[in-house]
Amino acid sequence: MKKLAFYFTLFPLFLFSYCNISSNFVEENPKKVFLYSDLLYWKTFEDGLDYVYDEQISSSAPTGLGGDVKKATYSWQLGFRVGFKYQMDFDKWTLDGNYGKITPNDSQEILNAENKQMSATFQLPSGFTLTRATSNVRISADFANLLLERLFQTSENIKLSLLSGLSGIWIKRDWETRFFDNNSNMRVIIPSWHFKGVGVKTGLDFDWTMKKGFSWNGKSAIATIFGNYDTWMRAYDNVDSNRVENAHLDDFRVVTNLQFQLGPAWQKDFSSAKLKLVANYEMNVWFNLSQTNRSLYQIAATSNAQSRFTNNIVQMHGLTFYAMLNF
Repeated sequence: MKKLAFYFTLFPLFLFSYCNISSNFVEENPKKVFLYSDLLYWKTFEDGLDYVYDEQISSSAPTGLGGDVKKATYSWQLGFRVGFKYQMDFDKWTLDGNYGKITPNDSQEILNAENKQMSATFQLPSGFTLTRATSNVRISADFANLLLERLFQTSENIKLSLLSGLSGIWIKRDWETRFFDNNSNMRVIIPSWHFKGVGVKTGLDFDWTMKKGFSWNGKSAIATIFGNYDTWMRAYDNVDSNRVENAHLDDFRVVTNLQFQLGPAWQKDFSSAKLKLVANYEMNVWFNLSQTNRSLYQIAATSNAQSRFTNNIVQMHGLTFYAMLNF
């Protein structure tokens, strides 16, 4: 995956090296100010959210796990992104700033089926017979960019823009799982984390003009973001005061973000302004972003606590409806 990210970074350079690109294109009476707004309709995926197996394998050895793995999932969610662009007089450079937010979430309940016995992927008390499990998960994601774009004209109908600048994210994930036995006892486990950081972003934007105002456009970009990562692992039995785990990890790390957009567009020119409408498929992937703490606490005086973390990938993809006014 690291090699893929490296090649992704070099892609714009290869394209500019091997294409016959001209920078002498001059638009008549260019309109300098752009205002745009995006409506996001995305689905979120996160690794490491499994919490129940719906069956056990009984044998003379210790009981094993079986059946289907149940994991917390996110529902489709609406979000937004707003921004502005300003085309400078110097050599067709454009300043682009934007901010977006989306808060996917979901909840679910798993009941023990007849003639089966569920098992938890987290540690439960000794003798705990699991009959029901619930999950509530939520991500709050804020992202912002401040970029410089340079326009190149590859042909009469195709425009390419090389973009680079600053990118920042602030993502917080809250997840609460509850496990119940047949005596109304409850184990609550709350693994949560947040990351906030700033880094650099580079990529390529293209617009391929067709007929009657329609065009085909897209973007590919990569960002490397350095920031602070905090994760907590809390667990208690029945009431919050009866805690069995309360662990915290404070870390600094580099997160890689890949972004891809592709879709049709329609543009209409008016005497004093231009209107552009776009329907894109968009995908964002964050590597090295989150971890799930599945550490085992000390069970007996003769045993030692075990620290185990699983590294996860966070993905968001879906439709981005984009409207821009240029005047």
